[in-house]
Amino acid sequence: MTESEPIPCVLFVSSCEKSPDEVVKLIIKELDEPIILEQDVSAYPWHVDTKYYEADVYLCTLQNKSLKSQQFSSRIHGVVLYFDSDQDKGLEAAESWLPFLNEYDAEVKILLCSNCKDNPEVGVSKLTAQEWCVKKGFELVELDPELDPEWEAEQDFLETTGIKRVIQALHAHVWPNLAMKERREPTSFNSLLHGGFPPSDAANLSEDFEDLSIGRGLEQANIEEKIEELFGCGEPDMDFATLFSQLHDMKEKVQSMPSDQRKACAEQVVLAFWKAIGGDNVEVELPDDIPT
Repeated sequence: MTESEPIPCVLFVSSCEKSPDEVVKLIIKELDEPIILEQDVSAYPWHVDTKYYEADVYLCTLQNKSLKSQQFSSRIHGVVLYFDSDQDKGLEAAESWLPFLNEYDAEVKILLCSNCKDNPEVGVSKLTAQEWCVKKGFELVELDPELDPEWEAEQDFLETTGIKRVIQALHAHVWPNLAMKERREPTSFNSLLHGGFPPSDAANLSEDFEDLSIGRGLEQANIEEKIEELFGCGEPDMDFATLFSQLHDMKEKVQSMPSDQRKACAEQVVLAFWKAIGGDNVEVELPDDIPT
């Protein structure tokens, strides 16, 4: 990495007594001596290694509200703001950071807390925190959310929670220095589902789309309508980086569809990724009833 290609950063801050370094440790596990990028800015190297790509990122912590150099600001791709949901004025404390965090043009913005109860006697309710996030452009993530086993058992698709969701959001970001992994040419639909990557990295795209599998018997007009909804346009001919950056939004849209339509749309998502990396429809053995 040359001086002209600075390592991208994610900034972690806290509006309460919890140190942002504690949050970073949940991701990296063991913290070595940090690199001091600027005054009060500690950086911990993090090697992102997914089944599709690798990238080097700095997870940075800032203890005090202060503006940093333009050079540092341009390296920030994500911000994680921890707040105390057990305090009535927890969100007010979090909001006091916004004049500083808004200076960064971060694509990933997460409001993090331990737990938001639905109807707390003291503190911030989950609904209040969610409304704040919608207004401010953040995503609410709870490290220790309250889960209902009966409700979970009825769901076709479960959202990732806790620190895993933070990692998932960072993995879904298109880092400017990412290096795609070597892949093999798929010769069937099953091999396409593995993305053409080496066996050690291969994982079915159903890991990203959880329970989505091959659909049958849907009318072509109905599928095309759902594909238009899924991709936000009539033709899903996007480049790989654009598709990858929209993966989380696609999952949310797919979740709201009936089961059979989810499966058919999942086929089209896989095919769109295949086209984006230079593949051709004729190279993939799709089921006869799936429109191409």
